[in-house]
Amino acid sequence: MSGNFDEITINLPKKAEYLSFVRLTVSGLVSKIGFDIDTVEDIKVVVSEICSRIVSSDCDPNQYYDIKFKLYKDGFQAVFKVPHCLAQCLFEGDSGEFAKAIISSLTDEFSITCSDNCIITIGKNLGDSVNG
Repeated sequence: MSGNFDEITINLPKKAEYLSFVRLTVSGLVSKIGFDIDTVEDIKVVVSEICSRIVSSDCDPNQYYDIKFKLYKDGFQAVFKVPHCLAQCLFEGDSGEFAKAIISSLTDEFSITCSDNCIITIGKNLGDSVNG
């Protein structure tokens, strides 16, 4: 992904009732770029998986997390900024490894970096996934 981009940031409470809002938001954003319907569904699956893991963590229910969506002319990137206590167990165990495998297979970029907060980054290049 290159060049200028539009950036949309949302700050969400750690509550499951906002997952449909996130799915609808990301669907609209990646459709705007021109991804085909199959890729839009793949991106929704990935974003939902990450958000579901965040909201179902055992950490303080009053925590918030940020999602920054970056819309490039040739791709999409989402950066999840998660307080460290929420991110500690997100991808542990067999289900966590399975989730990471799914996310990796449906995206072109997937990384997790933790220090004070954890940053989860996913990205998808437009490539051949153009709505046509």
